[in-house]
Amino acid sequence: KGELDDAPLAGEMEEEEEDEEEEEEDGDQPAPCADTLQDLLRTVRKLVSSSSSTRFALLGDSPWLALTMDAQSSSMEEQEKVPMEYSGEQLVLDLVGGEEDRCKSVPYLLSIDNADDSVEIICRSLDGIVFGRLAIFDAPSDGGDDDEEDEEDAEETNPNLESYTKSYSLGDRFFLADAIRDVLMCHRPMISDAGADRNNAKEVAEQVWSISHLFLGADSGDDSSSKGIEFGIIETLISLIVQCTPQGSGMPSSSPLNEHVYLSRVLLELTKLKPSLIPQAIVLAVSGMFEDFMPSLTTTARDNLGHWLSFHLTNTDYQWPKSYWEHWAPYAAIDQRNSRGEFVAVALWSMATLSPEGPETVARECLPAGTSLVQSVFLNHKRSNVDVSSTETDLINRIWDTSEDPDSIRQHIISDELLESYGSTIRSIDDNVDNSMSQPKVWWRTRLATRALFHPVSRENTRMISLAEKAWKKKASADGDNDMEDEHPAEDGRDETEDILADLSDAIARFKPVLLAAVARDADAYDSEATGKVDDDKLLMAGEVSILSEIGSLVSAWDSTAIFSLIECLMKNQIVSSLAVATWALCDNADESTNVSPQWWKVVSLAVNKAITDALSKVESSSTDLGGGIGMIIDDGGANDGVDSAEADVNRLDEALKAAVPILKYSLERACHLLSTTNSPKKIPIAAADLAEGMKRLSRAALFQLSSLALSPSPTLTLSNLQRGLMSIDADGEKLASACQAVECDGEQEKKLLQHVAFSVEKLF
Repeated sequence: KGELDDAPLAGEMEEEEEDEEEEEEDGDQPAPCADTLQDLLRTVRKLVSSSSSTRFALLGDSPWLALTMDAQSSSMEEQEKVPMEYSGEQLVLDLVGGEEDRCKSVPYLLSIDNADDSVEIICRSLDGIVFGRLAIFDAPSDGGDDDEEDEEDAEETNPNLESYTKSYSLGDRFFLADAIRDVLMCHRPMISDAGADRNNAKEVAEQVWSISHLFLGADSGDDSSSKGIEFGIIETLISLIVQCTPQGSGMPSSSPLNEHVYLSRVLLELTKLKPSLIPQAIVLAVSGMFEDFMPSLTTTARDNLGHWLSFHLTNTDYQWPKSYWEHWAPYAAIDQRNSRGEFVAVALWSMATLSPEGPETVARECLPAGTSLVQSVFLNHKRSNVDVSSTETDLINRIWDTSEDPDSIRQHIISDELLESYGSTIRSIDDNVDNSMSQPKVWWRTRLATRALFHPVSRENTRMISLAEKAWKKKASADGDNDMEDEHPAEDGRDETEDILADLSDAIARFKPVLLAAVARDADAYDSEATGKVDDDKLLMAGEVSILSEIGSLVSAWDSTAIFSLIECLMKNQIVSSLAVATWALCDNADESTNVSPQWWKVVSLAVNKAITDALSKVESSSTDLGGGIGMIIDDGGANDGVDSAEADVNRLDEALKAAVPILKYSLERACHLLSTTNSPKKIPIAAADLAEGMKRLSRAALFQLSSLALSPSPTLTLSNLQRGLMSIDADGEKLASACQAVECDGEQEKKLLQHVAFSVEKLF
């Protein structure tokens, strides 16, 4: 749970916590936010004081009491049935007794004996073990005189919701949520050893709904025992969805309960299974989340909720109340970043990526006519209509239309003739008053070559935005219909079978010399005209960052798949380095955090993964290279097994750390610096929350990649080797935490965030 831009003040939070404690003492009403361990403690306390405090049937279910046996009788008449009773000796599991009677299995696992052959159980993360619970349908009342009227209105409009909030106690909700998690885990889809499919989302949904039969009827009234249970099911599933492993993080889910797609499919099948109950519960749940919880959700939780909503609406023909879109539209139209507006944008952007027609489908089929959401979410990201110069048009034609030889284009891009023909639009280096190598005018050749090479992305972006705008305007017109087939321009020359990312992947490899030559020529021009000594490494990195910046301006804001694929392709072809990707993701040439994307840590995680992979590949290639590029597999007959192998594993780990740690250190220090600039006396700005969340996510991702790529393949290395390796290069938890704490900050909320990040990083490493 995070406290973002429109969260309550610190004093108000303390008052709410005090109120929650009073509620726990007076009754069994759950806190607005709790985890499964807290719920377990409250439930056990309640059961100890009153065994009838829950309607969950399994607690009182004793099937062995119904077992009977024939009564012993000497007569030949029909024997009477009597209850079966156990008359043998009781089985005692003695954990601390003598060696003969002592149960050795549990002490062995728990390492009570501290023996050499004992197994040590270490839980380094509670992810997938302990889950949070959001009391979505337990919004606190205002305490006014109209409470009774509000309750009566709620009962009239939705009696099932009233039944859930009134008749399901804390114990009922705990057992319901726990049973749902057990069903999701035990009935998860899998493939058997024989290759047969076992379970599917529909069967899991049926099993989840069958839990409704495990609750006894209420004491008063003739209502069904399961009335309103759909709200408890939705509450549990959405609570799990917001805690899922983020998409695009590069890390697998720690549990099926953290798999976003799995939970989304189960909830979709529940909607089909109970169409009269589940949809209205989903609408009310999302509405409650939007109004009461959105400002307090972390970036990852907010994005998970938005991605789920887009998946659900895409698979239910975009059925959603029109009034909700109209209510959400003003939040997305605000220029200042806010959590509710970004949730709406993420949901709509995700819907656009799930449709082959992109935002046009969203504008035509999902959003109501005349809504401002199309303008604020899609059209505002349209590139300004800057006239493309004849030089750029000629370069695009030579790359994409005539397929000219790359060497010829390379000679053209570095020629003096290009400067003469294109020089009227270029500012001289002397005009760069601050002598900054990050100025766009310094890298004019690089940016020109990048725009030409990635022209298909820009063209497709313009086409899809244009179609979305036409669909929006046509739907808003009184006599317009939704058949857009006649609106597709026939003269745009687009091939329906065209795969832009595949074509660009081939083009990047082919025209790599053109981009590298442009960077080198711009760097040489800056070096010759700039005053003072120039750091060549920083200069070349600034050129690589300019390539990434230009690509970022060409790709649509909603098309995260394209930007990630292009960055990965550039790193694969060694056009940009991993450190340059991290530098671009964290806007190294800016002093404010407003331009940093909430997804920055995913980009940096991709760079860390690439750096580790390249380092390990070099180690493996050098071990089989006899010189001159000749690689051979040498069979030593196993003479050096166990010795050279251990040394090779340590060497692999060292090289992986040398490649990953500089990127991790830079990212943490840069993110802490940006966080310190978001001064706020009372509430945490959303940009600061994004940075804090990103640092923790990046740290987890880096540790996972080091463990999976450098440790897992080795039978000799453990996490202790990784920790010693981090300490040897001053990257252990204490050193990284000290770097975070060393950043000076004026804002009180930012200081708390930095301390929290430092604590998290220290514990992780």
